Amino acid sequence: MTLGGVACCAVLAAVAPPSLAQAREAAAGGPLGSSSERSALVDINQIDPETFHHIAARLPRGVRPHVDGQMDDEVWTLAPSSGNFIQLNPTPGAAATEPTEFRILYDDSDLYFGFWAYDSDPSGIRASEMKRDALLRKGDQIKIVIDTFHDHRNAFFFSTNPLGAQKDGFASDNGRMNWDWNAVWECGASTDQKGWYAEMRVPLSQLRFKGGPADTTWGLNVARVVIRKNEDSYWVPFPREWGMGGINRASHLGVLVGLKGLEPKRRLELVPYVAPQVARDYDAGTPTKARANYGADLRVGLTSTITADLTYKTDFAQVEADQEVVNLTRFSLFFPEKRQFFTEAAGIFNYGKVAFGDDPGPGLLALFYSRRIGLGDDGREIPILGGGRVSGRTGPYALGLMNIETDAASYALPDGRRNYVPRANHTVARIKRNVFGSSSIGAIALSRAGGVGAPYNRTLGIDGVFMVNRALSLTTLLAKTFSPGSSGRDAAGGLNIDWKTDRYAANVTYLDVGQRFNAEMGYIPRGDIRNSKVRAEWTPRPHWRGVRQLTLGARVDYFENHRGATDSRTSGVDFSVAGHDNTQMSIGLDRDYDLLPSPFRIGAGEIPPGGHDWDTFRASYSSNPGRRVYGGGGVDIGGYYNGEKRTYRATFNVLPTETLLVETSYTRNAVKLPDRAVDFTNTLSTRVSWSLSPSLFVKGFFQYNDERRLANLNLLLWSIYRPGSDLYVVYNHGWEPDAPGPASFRVRNRMLAIKLTYWLSR
Repeated sequence: MTLGGVACCAVLAAVAPPSLAQAREAAAGGPLGSSSERSALVDINQIDPETFHHIAARLPRGVRPHVDGQMDDEVWTLAPSSGNFIQLNPTPGAAATEPTEFRILYDDSDLYFGFWAYDSDPSGIRASEMKRDALLRKGDQIKIVIDTFHDHRNAFFFSTNPLGAQKDGFASDNGRMNWDWNAVWECGASTDQKGWYAEMRVPLSQLRFKGGPADTTWGLNVARVVIRKNEDSYWVPFPREWGMGGINRASHLGVLVGLKGLEPKRRLELVPYVAPQVARDYDAGTPTKARANYGADLRVGLTSTITADLTYKTDFAQVEADQEVVNLTRFSLFFPEKRQFFTEAAGIFNYGKVAFGDDPGPGLLALFYSRRIGLGDDGREIPILGGGRVSGRTGPYALGLMNIETDAASYALPDGRRNYVPRANHTVARIKRNVFGSSSIGAIALSRAGGVGAPYNRTLGIDGVFMVNRALSLTTLLAKTFSPGSSGRDAAGGLNIDWKTDRYAANVTYLDVGQRFNAEMGYIPRGDIRNSKVRAEWTPRPHWRGVRQLTLGARVDYFENHRGATDSRTSGVDFSVAGHDNTQMSIGLDRDYDLLPSPFRIGAGEIPPGGHDWDTFRASYSSNPGRRVYGGGGVDIGGYYNGEKRTYRATFNVLPTETLLVETSYTRNAVKLPDRAVDFTNTLSTRVSWSLSPSLFVKGFFQYNDERRLANLNLLLWSIYRPGSDLYVVYNHGWEPDAPGPASFRVRNRMLAIKLTYWLSR
């Protein structure tokens, strides 16, 4: 019998489920609803996900389970169960070593998920994270993914662990995750001598879907992680080369049936906030200032699938500062967006992101970089007066429209001058259409009016992401900018071809950016270039003790200007070893060439213009992050333009108690030029995180940057005092050098802020 047949039989057999007491007793001798006699490996590359069916059961009126994780409500016996989880790691196609069962209930307002994670060694159950949206990589975990439109492209993600932590996200474009998407939902978990259990309640108002009196079909998959065995298993298995993120690919989900009479809820949510703040900027020489900040966010369901979000005087006091780094290149660095208003609907505004992956980088051609709104080039906050966003789906189309107004701002620069930023308006419009199986074509338009520079700047772009098959994808795009007094040579275009199997991978990229291409709302670090990239990898899985996979790769990254002259070039080879215990070890060799058009200052030294080439050897190691003590290190040794550079990196992380995590990171650069040594400590950071409960979190984050000679301390208390409502208490303290020397720092700034939000919903 095929795996799909086994799954279907298990579902049909579960239509009349036993009592919960009988279910737990059955688990003592073997998994309920699983096929313990199945010993042959399943070919996970031949799975047809449409053969996996799970039936949801409607609750009787007035009856619902208590979401406490105890799983002792007999109402769960109304729901059919599913099991038969299959390993992806460490043995693809083998039955999961620990039985797992799940059931789904629903009524007119909520979905309920129940999970039974049985364990033959309950003392081995691991969990240490309780903070909302924690990574949940250090312990056992249950994940569930639902494609509410059953369009094989988009899906909602929910996850928990034995401590009842809550993690959610939204997958767009067949697997591109937005981990900053947040819903208001409940979760509970418990543990006993037979394993651990979890319940979730997700209000239907938090989801977008089509409903009606007839049956509604959704996509579905469920996963379990047993960290002590480094085992991850799935209700619907998928090709191993997709990795654990393959569960987020909506094109490969099973089928959830039994949903009848569901009516989509038009969301109406209001989140007002007050945020009193006391701050002093010693650099500017200003006295202590107190502000009674206030504002609100409003969410309105225009239709069952399109939502409008309005924000007034948006405040981001609780957002953690960027990680301190030293930039040793001649181009600006890319920092990820952390502000929730911009991150929670980021998927629909993505442009230039290639398929098959969750790369947090800028992508092939990032026309929209949301940090251009409300943040200066030096990271200083520019006040946001207000704005709005409309996003959602209608038929085969995904739509997004955003407009943000920023206020004028003035602040002191390190050299004593003042910088003035005029008021500005930013608009982004995006549309995408589903084509073929899991592909899309789209267009984007951006406009800035006011602000720094020319009176306006506009950009138009079109793109297409095509999933040729499960291993091959094609991304193509074309864009043009419009600026006052500039025309001609202001277009850009690109092509990315990506092919990946479990044994081999290859990538080819070509990008052409015109000399006058000027996408001011994007992240385009280099203009007037033709960029060609080629990468090839061989990724075998040898039967070596402790080794999961080897990777041997080679790559070339070549830039030239439109006159045909080489601008820069990097080529290299890499070798890495991934262990079954999630350890990683790698070595590599790079050869670089860079043509400097003008002198390049680095610290107190200066590199002359002209062509420079050098070699660098790299090595790194990271230990198993599931252990109480883990970390890693790396070293880069070689040249640097006309000099030498050595970089040393180290991380050390420890869990002194189950939910107290201390993370330390240290990097040192030693640069030596022909006429001088530029030797400095790059960065030192320590983060102490303590989760007292799933709704109460405390964090301290200290950073020191030797190049900028700045030190910063950020303290945060975060309490979710009721679902959807938060209390933040934030204290920031900055230092800077008063004179040369390691112990001559003075206070740069101080800030104490309290932010209280209250979630109102109908």
